[in-house]
Amino acid sequence: MIPRLEDMTLGQRILLTIIIVLVILFALAIVGWSTGGWDEAPAQQAEQQLYGDTPLDAVLIRLDKRALDTAYEQRLVRLWEVWISPTTRDPTAFTNGLRIARQRYAEAAAGISRRERQILELEQRHQDQRK
Repeated sequence: MIPRLEDMTLGQRILLTIIIVLVILFALAIVGWSTGGWDEAPAQQAEQQLYGDTPLDAVLIRLDKRALDTAYEQRLVRLWEVWISPTTRDPTAFTNGLRIARQRYAEAAAGISRRERQILELEQRHQDQRK
């Protein structure tokens, strides 16, 4: 029989609390796993948020590529301007900014590449259907 909460020692109460928290965490993990929430990569989620319901368009893909390159270059220029300013002594902000810029560039480039492949696959299907 389980003793009443008032009859438990402090150590037993802490242990009971930890067990309850672990059970809840495991339940949430099982729900996340069973619904497939762990299957989708974060980069794909970011791409879905960026593009939303935007239709596939080869012209827009070319523009996205150019704009991404331009934005990345402009970000690097701003980072270097801050770094070479006479008041900057700590490289932390520069290295963090550079790391984030490269990470986001890679994520966006991968998303653009996926959309480009989708366009090529659609074009190939259309060609196959015409034959």
